[in-house]
Amino acid sequence: MPRGSGFISGKMAVILPSAFINSLAVGCMSLGMLFVVKDLFGAGPGLVASLGALWSTAYLIGCIVLRVPAGRLRPRTAMTVMLLGSAAAVSAFLAYPGLWQAFASYACFGLLTAFFWPPVMGWLSKGYEGAELNRATSLFSFSWSIGGIISSYMAGLLSERGKLLPIVVAVALFIVNAAFVTVSRLFVRYDAGEEPEAADAEAAVDRSTPLRYPAWLGVFLVYAVMGVVINVFPVFASDELGMNESTIGLALTIRAAATTVGFLALGRLTFWQFKRAAIPALSIAAAVSVGLLAAARNAAGFAVGFTVVGLLQAMVYNNSLFYGVSGAPDRDKRASVHESVLTFGQISGSVSGGFVYQALSMPPVFVGLALTLAAGAAAQAVMVYAGRRPPRAGAPISRRS
Repeated sequence: MPRGSGFISGKMAVILPSAFINSLAVGCMSLGMLFVVKDLFGAGPGLVASLGALWSTAYLIGCIVLRVPAGRLRPRTAMTVMLLGSAAAVSAFLAYPGLWQAFASYACFGLLTAFFWPPVMGWLSKGYEGAELNRATSLFSFSWSIGGIISSYMAGLLSERGKLLPIVVAVALFIVNAAFVTVSRLFVRYDAGEEPEAADAEAAVDRSTPLRYPAWLGVFLVYAVMGVVINVFPVFASDELGMNESTIGLALTIRAAATTVGFLALGRLTFWQFKRAAIPALSIAAAVSVGLLAAARNAAGFAVGFTVVGLLQAMVYNNSLFYGVSGAPDRDKRASVHESVLTFGQISGSVSGGFVYQALSMPPVFVGLALTLAAGAAAQAVMVYAGRRPPRAGAPISRRS
């Protein structure tokens, strides 16, 4: 693949637009389905949060169970399976709407998502290391996070005009994306060494860094916060703060915008790479920010808090993906681990946050998250300083499993 000014070419010309469209569809689906089960079917906070956790659980299972079959497909074939399969599953719900149908189609959608993100990230990272890997992962993260910016507000506006409308739009986006991925075969071919069957032929020496372990812990912790923000906060904002759907969508859009700005900045910054102190420091900053959210009582206060949390989300996500695949010969597997860990964090936050909110109130949820982040930061500090000194960015990484 060309470097420099031609960096966004070849596989990146397929991955970036497709990641954007898929994120747009997933965002519309996620918030739209939440409003559907809450307002059309009368689900309570715990059940609504469980819906989000169900998708995450299905996706986690998919990342584990479907990793081998997904890895045997070419990336674009795997992507098409997810896109058309999701469109079919959700269309079945639209044809026969109901509470259990919503849960069934959402679980199927989550399971099929394992055919999209891990193969895309494995394909994305092949052939890159150091600054190029950082730039590639940051551009990828920027593209899907742009979809997150638009989708939250769009889902809120669409829900005000028809509860099922965001779901219909999501199905249309899945189909459009599948068509784009299919047509892309005409103008973008796989680069040498990027075929799935060539994965085992990559360098057999494992040059990955042990910093991936504290980085994975960090992404688990912060995505537990994301589980609450995405699946519990909308219920709280609607029931106790009196926000309408578009205002809730706007608050989530601000968080997504901050995440996108973070990804854009990280694509140009490399000073943080292999800096041990940066890993627990991010969890400490997240603990303070989430703790302050416990005192927020209006849309403006949550918007400010979500801005900070969104920036931190970008940093820990980038750490997890970068340290996970850097120097690794089995990048598809490492991408699946990255996705599984953050998804498990989101499940944990959604389920525990939903039931704590239902039993108590929202401030205890944020206080509990802040304490968990602080404990996690202590664990990360032990992990990064207990081992040997990691190499600096750009230096060879010695073998360590």
